[in-house]
Amino acid sequence: MKAALICLALLFAAPAAAASCDAVWRDGPRGRDVPLRIDLPDGKGKAPAVVWSPGLGGTRGNASRWVAAWTAAGVAVIRLEHPGSDASVYRRPATPEERQARVRAGIAPEQLIARIADVGFVADELARRPREGACDLARIDTDRLALAGFSMGAWVVQAMAGQRPDGVNAPLIDRRFRAFVAMSSTGPADPAAAVAQFGSIGRPLLVITGSMDGVPAKAAPDVVAAERARRASLFTGAPADGRKALAIIDGAGHMLFAGDTIKQSEPAERQERVARLSTLWWRQWLLGESKAEKALAKPPLGKTDQWERK
Repeated sequence: MKAALICLALLFAAPAAAASCDAVWRDGPRGRDVPLRIDLPDGKGKAPAVVWSPGLGGTRGNASRWVAAWTAAGVAVIRLEHPGSDASVYRRPATPEERQARVRAGIAPEQLIARIADVGFVADELARRPREGACDLARIDTDRLALAGFSMGAWVVQAMAGQRPDGVNAPLIDRRFRAFVAMSSTGPADPAAAVAQFGSIGRPLLVITGSMDGVPAKAAPDVVAAERARRASLFTGAPADGRKALAIIDGAGHMLFAGDTIKQSEPAERQERVARLSTLWWRQWLLGESKAEKALAKPPLGKTDQWERK
């Protein structure tokens, strides 16, 4: 009996295992179903959380490399799938013309607005729902939320962080998000135009891109320079308040930042550097770790990568 009681006590004292749960949450007022995947870290205590918005054609199964690194650091991750700009965009069979039409429809302004509303809706639900399947949502600290995204998902990040697009007077800021990571974002190449759009972003923001991100093969030098300026535009235009950073991974192409398994032609170490860097960012701004803050003064990047703070 004594041995049984000891085993029972040890069982209840053991830390809770990490949990991963798929769900589809219904946004009644919009008549919209939002698929998502929740990944909780080990333990029973409160955890900050990152909401992830994928690129065009993305699903809730993307970004597994980033999720593994972030949850290992004690951060929960909620990956969204946005109807209308999800995998249906690239569904086969389709003629080239049909595919182009789907892509144009997928990146239309109303789809970006729908994505922004998806993120806000999920943040609302995280504060309201106590549980989703095996996932204890009460563990998520909704006072420590962050937002990250890739490509079209990065458009969501920059919009909700405080971007002022041309012709828009009031930015779509959601102040529940304390920090941001934008991977493969885009903006105007002109520095003055970048400031006009991104100059009011006032919270911690890490912009990550690659030297080959969106660069066409055999492109002329002026085309390459313009594309790199567009990819860095979000950082260029953001205010210098000590909470902005830019990483350019040398040789990295666009799809590396989706966070999925990559082709052999793209060295996995580049992706690992992104995972380490973004994890340090969350450890500083969501977990408040002084060691992470010190590490970001000289982060674990490659010799030919670029790192800039302001």
